Amino acid sequence: MKIGVFLLTLWLFAPGSSCRSIGSGPPSSLQDKEERLSTGVWGGQHIRAQVTEAGAEIEFDCARGMIPKQITLNGSHQFDMSGTFSPERGGPVRDDESTSGRPARYQGTVEQQELTLTISDANTKEVIGNFTLKFGNEGRLMKCR
Repeated sequence: MKIGVFLLTLWLFAPGSSCRSIGSGPPSSLQDKEERLSTGVWGGQHIRAQVTEAGAEIEFDCARGMIPKQITLNGSHQFDMSGTFSPERGGPVRDDESTSGRPARYQGTVEQQELTLTISDANTKEVIGNFTLKFGNEGRLMKCR
């Protein structure tokens, strides 16, 4: 009887055994581990993004953008983040001009060291632009100042 209880206890608490159903996936500590977009500079034609643990600051030829949260990737190496997009123009900013930007949606797919990025207006769903960025590339900007 004592051996049976011992073996049952050993089976219940042995590594790899649990009360969860078979096929429910890895333990939660592994599920919670998300992949993040590599921090550093990502650049391409008409765009440069500085990615940090806190989000990203993005420069365009005649605009700027911001993603205010850490960029995490799903299992397909994609992300869909909210941020802002602020058009710029040459010359001084007038007192009645807003510089805070409009809500934007940043959707990206990462393959190896290349990021395909689509930016759209969050309200109208209008595509603002499609870009291809490479990690470690400073980008090529022609600012409209």
